[in-house]
Parts: sequence; C-alpha cells; structure tokens
Amino acid sequence: MPRKKRYAAALAGMLCTIGLCIGAGAAVAADPVSVTVAPDKPLIEQGKHQQLLNCDFRIKNTTGEKIELSEIEVSVLGAGDKLIAQYRVGANGASVLVVPNRFIEPGETITVFNPLYAFPEDLELSTLRFDFRFDVGDAGSKYRARAIVHPQAFTPRARLVLPVQGPVLVHDGHDFYGHHRRVDMLDPMAQALKWKQNFMRYSYDFVVTDEQGRMYRNDGSKNEDWFGWGKPVLAPASGKIVRAVGNLPDNVKGKRPPFSREQFIADPALMWGNHVVIDHGNGEFSLLAHLKQGSVTAKPGDAVKGGQQVGEMGFSGDAFLVHLHYDLKTGPGFEAEGLPSPFHDFERLTGRNWRAVARGQVDSGDIVRGKAK
Repeated sequence: MPRKKRYAAALAGMLCTIGLCIGAGAAVAADPVSVTVAPDKPLIEQGKHQQLLNCDFRIKNTTGEKIELSEIEVSVLGAGDKLIAQYRVGANGASVLVVPNRFIEPGETITVFNPLYAFPEDLELSTLRFDFRFDVGDAGSKYRARAIVHPQAFTPRARLVLPVQGPVLVHDGHDFYGHHRRVDMLDPMAQALKWKQNFMRYSYDFVVTDEQGRMYRNDGSKNEDWFGWGKPVLAPASGKIVRAVGNLPDNVKGKRPPFSREQFIADPALMWGNHVVIDHGNGEFSLLAHLKQGSVTAKPGDAVKGGQQVGEMGFSGDAFLVHLHYDLKTGPGFEAEGLPSPFHDFERLTGRNWRAVARGQVDSGDIVRGKAK
C-alpha cells in the first residue's frame, strides 16, 4: 500500500472512532475475486483457554488487475445469522501487515494463512463469515469476497499420551508462526510432489534440553552429545503398525541430509527418515519420525499398546537437530489431513511448578513430561 494511502486509511479509521467517518471506497464487483477454505471442513482445536481454527485461504484473482488484500474480517454468527462477535485485521493501524503476501497478480492464486484463528473458549463457532477487501492502487476496497465457514469440534477417539516421557521442549508446534502450519500446497515443490492437504497441520517437534535450554554438550558434532539422542519413543495410543522404516543413516549437525532433491521427489517419505506409522482405527494415524537408525523394532502388522516403546529419538531424514516429529492425521501418507491431538495425563512446566493436565493441548514453547505414575 502506498505511504499516502496508508496514512489516509489510518486517518479515516481514527475519524470513524470519533464519529466523523468519510465516504466508502469504489463500487464492489460481483465475483472477480474468489476465496476458498482449506481444509473445506476446518476443525476446532481446544487450546489453552481458547478455541483455535487452523485453516488456510486460497485467493484467486480474475480481475485483470493487480490487487492488494487490505482487510480480513470475521463475523461470528448465531441463530438467524445474528452477530455474536467480530474481529479483523486491516489498514487501520496496519494490522493487515501480519499477512506478508498481500499483493496478487492478475490470474494468480495465492495461499493466505488465517490470521484470525483464536476465539474465546465459550464462544459459539457454528458459523463464521470471513469478508475480504482488496484495493487497486489508490482505489480503496474496489473488490470484495466472502467465505462462509462451519467449523467442527473434534476430539480424537484414540486416547493419546505423550510419545516421549520427557521432560521435553515443544521446539516447533503448529501455532500461527509454526512451520508445520505454514505448508503451502501451491508452492512449486508441493505441486511437484502432488501434495493436496497439509498432513502436518497439527504436528510437533519434541526436543530434549538441559535446564538452561541447551540441546547438546560441547558443539553437538557428535550425535551422542545431544541430550535427546536415543531417548525412548513411545506409541501414543494402541493400534497396528502399518509402516516401519529403521535402516536409514542418521544425519550429523551442520551437514545436509544424505539424499538428493531428485531422490526426495521420487520418495518423499525420505523426509521422515526412520519412522513408524500406527493405525489407531477410526481414521486416525500416528506418525513418529526422525528415529535413530537401528532403533525401530516393530514391523508392519504388529499390534502395539499405548506407551509401548517403538523406537528411539534420532537424527534421520530431513532433520537439522535431534528430535521427534509427531503428528496425528487422517491417513498413513501424504494424502492425509492433519488432526488435532490433545494428550492425556501429562504435566506442563509453569515456572517453579509442574501443573498436572488430565487432557489438553501442547504447542510451541511448552515444556512437558508424562505424568508420574
């Protein structure tokens, strides 16, 4: 947005707050800009005293003009489409700048990760109306688009426990800034791999640290110096092993994974390195990845129980640190969509104390451990 235009938009917003609103922008076109939601049936994750909506927007520009996304507004609607709550990011205060890719060329389709993702825990979320405004040059709000979303509450049928006893740091989870959430299916690599859904939408990377947050002794050049190296990895719930890979070499700090781009495109499962996939039934599958070479003892067809060891934390696959990648999803492979995965019977570090959690979400930055028995 040009500097003069931003100042004008900010001034208009301030004038509105004191009752001196200026005129609206240009007329709104019919349907030259379209917005679709991915996944098409977004799930509600119960966070820490919040409801979280992890979804993406695909915005297609058929206007013939370069447009700029200038506002996203979400209206929470109740019975009879009665307004219950409303939130937005926009030009006023430049809050729309949380969306980095706001400019869309003619004929282009982009992915925007939903910045309006957190809602009060007691708010009814049966219907959400997302309204988008788009500017062209100095013409404010020349185009608009709308998407109606009906989120669904989700509770996995599998009773999940932490896959590492702990204490462990959730180095990367799936919060708004987490890389697992920000998998763009329109990216050229994702297109080449024919990925359609974000199978990592609710993933975690668990890392073992010491009390000062260090992940390794010395300089970490030896895998044995990492505090997480060889830590037991547990089945998060009972089920049947449907994939088990354990013979791939581990990486070394500072070096690239031992496979080429061409090999990765031919076999995307190389990104997981040594890994185990467990079918919990009811369309829920757990992936435990980056395991230590030679540590996977289970084989396809084996039955496992929740809490049973299936491998050890390692450094294999597309990994730059020793850690465990975990996610729950709708299928065993890349065709799947991620699922929220609250854990049972664990403790979260709150400072000097560990707080017991009977069932709850964990995410980036948390330090957690399995509850002592």
